[in-house]
Amino acid sequence: MRATSTPGGAMRLAAAPVHPMRIAALSLLFVGAALLATTAAHAGSVEVQFAAAEKFVDAGTSQWEEKENLRVLGSYLQVLGQKYLPADQRLKIEVTDVDLAGSVQMSRREATLIRTVKGRTDYPRITVRYTLQDARGQQLASGEEAIVDLDYAHGLPRMRDSSGLVYEKRMLDKWFRQRFVDQQAAG
Repeated sequence: MRATSTPGGAMRLAAAPVHPMRIAALSLLFVGAALLATTAAHAGSVEVQFAAAEKFVDAGTSQWEEKENLRVLGSYLQVLGQKYLPADQRLKIEVTDVDLAGSVQMSRREATLIRTVKGRTDYPRITVRYTLQDARGQQLASGEEAIVDLDYAHGLPRMRDSSGLVYEKRMLDKWFRQRFVDQQAAG
């Protein structure tokens, strides 16, 4: 607010012009608060372990890449739990094998390994054992599954992040929703 005086000496209050960037910042603040309130309704926990990762079919082209890819996959599963599971549920996932989308080949120009994605038999596959428990520790669901997406190369990935693994993330998101969200809604 801005106070100005009129020629007769009376005070007049006028709203100061609002800069468009301030409006955008306030809008983002309100949207962020709304999203935070939405995720607060969920926020279940996910514990992820990788069993014998050195024996995985294809978790990356180097030890560093394997370690980073497994970190990304584990973190993403935890994000899915926070997004979809009720706060009183706990999911334990043991990843027993990883085979990333695409195949690894030696580059013709350089002496490096590159991953090529053709959309044929090079689909992503992650094998897991899982147990879902409620707050009292009662088992709600458990199983062992090979999560695959045979149709992974069709359609554009919706993921827009720089950490890669978009096909695997999309596959895990679909599996997570089918296994833990849709089944609970139906049951």
